[in-house]
Amino acid sequence: MIQVINRALDILELISKDRSKSFPLTEISRQLNLNKATCANIIKTLVSREYIEQEGRMKGYRLGSMAYLLTGKYLYKKELLVAAEEPMNTLSRELNEGCILSILNENMRLILHEVKSTHELQVVNKKEKEIYRTSTGRMILACMDKKEQTKLIQKCGLPSNDIWSGIEDEDDLAIELNKIKKKQLAEQVSEAHIVGIAIPLYRNKEVIASLGVYLPQTRYTSSMKKKILSNLRKAGSVINEKLLSQQY
Repeated sequence: MIQVINRALDILELISKDRSKSFPLTEISRQLNLNKATCANIIKTLVSREYIEQEGRMKGYRLGSMAYLLTGKYLYKKELLVAAEEPMNTLSRELNEGCILSILNENMRLILHEVKSTHELQVVNKKEKEIYRTSTGRMILACMDKKEQTKLIQKCGLPSNDIWSGIEDEDDLAIELNKIKKKQLAEQVSEAHIVGIAIPLYRNKEVIASLGVYLPQTRYTSSMKKKILSNLRKAGSVINEKLLSQQY
């Protein structure tokens, strides 16, 4: 039995127990009864391999993208990350705003990859979030096959008014989703005044993910909106072309 592998798995299992929170190093070492320096070294390796990620300097840890790649039924995750990484870096650099690559995991929006801005005022995204609460979640839902869309809506139920105002019944939801699909664009402002703008990503005419940009509402001026839409669609086209050219 190799002790360091056991310890690494213990850390992953602990962090995966509650994916809504981040775990500080001190809490991980205390709960697992590990020496703090030993724990830090194992975590450093797991972070470098993207099995866990740190929310920010001196902040806690969550599951990373590679941990999610090992689970679920979603196809093409690795290929999607490879296709999206470079265009996302370019997109974030040109806008100096954060961008995310999202898929659906059951009835949740899951972030596969994120690139942050350099602004002092940073938006902190949860790895998983209810589908209706995010522009990328709404975008994927709007472009899904109708049968799959209906099944997912039945599972999720209707969004409450504080999450998505004006949705009183399934007809209202269908109208709004059709608008999003027609525009191939989802815009959303959260209760925390964070703006999310998202476009769909396709493979073989099937929506498989969404690319989104997020920023505080105070920075979302009319000129910035035009710049975001132009650069976001450009990045999406590059990713779609890469996905189209990939051979499986």
